[in-house]
Amino acid sequence: MSFKQIKLETGAQIARLTLNRPAERNAMTPDMGLEIREAVNIINKCQAARVAIISGAGQSFCSGADLRTLGAETGSGQAGEGLGGGERFYRLFLSIRDLRVPSIAAVNGHAIGAGFCLAIAADLRVIRRSAKIGATFVKLGIHPGMAATWNLPRLIGPANAAELLYTGRVIDGDEAMAMGLANQVAGEDFEHAVESLAEEISSSAPIALRELKSTLARTFDRGIDEALKHEAEVQARTFQSEDAAEGIAAILAKRKPEFRGC
Repeated sequence: MSFKQIKLETGAQIARLTLNRPAERNAMTPDMGLEIREAVNIINKCQAARVAIISGAGQSFCSGADLRTLGAETGSGQAGEGLGGGERFYRLFLSIRDLRVPSIAAVNGHAIGAGFCLAIAADLRVIRRSAKIGATFVKLGIHPGMAATWNLPRLIGPANAAELLYTGRVIDGDEAMAMGLANQVAGEDFEHAVESLAEEISSSAPIALRELKSTLARTFDRGIDEALKHEAEVQARTFQSEDAAEGIAAILAKRKPEFRGC
């Protein structure tokens, strides 16, 4: 698939998915959603990938849905596949939750409305201190969408989530950090912070990373007994991997492990 509204880099341990409509502040369109879903499929098939960075080209992360496309069908010929502002539209962008590797939203600039929802759908967030982020749906007279009411309370608790959703208030990176929305906040060293986090994750064993990503996706669906049973089963499987043997040998030898994903 030839991408026109995103950029995708794979083949290395760090995959990079970039929203690429900088002149429109990376506003979401149905075709962009289709491209993101295909990019997720490509990353999932890339054996080298251990972590994925999701970012926006230019000065913004994502300004939300392109209001000019709301209600319009995708130009890709797949009728009804990406109706703007509806469930199908949102599911295309939420496909980043289907990534088999950990994901980092590199919020380099404004993330508003559905763009905010895209950021909180990633596993981790590094937010530029000057970025403005917010779920501004009520300011447009509409109910929040794109799983905002599901994801946000799980990240920052019901009270903080309710405040942001009821008010539609826009906050900066420091307030996002204080609320628990950001894993890291950075200024001029933003790119370095993103790369450092991605490199730290990618240095871990890939089999264990993918299994852990799958486990964490169901964290709130399991009781503690089911969680303990699942952990024991998956840990036993990973103990049989060559990476586990390498990890133990590296610790004993006081050296950095060289994981190969097998």
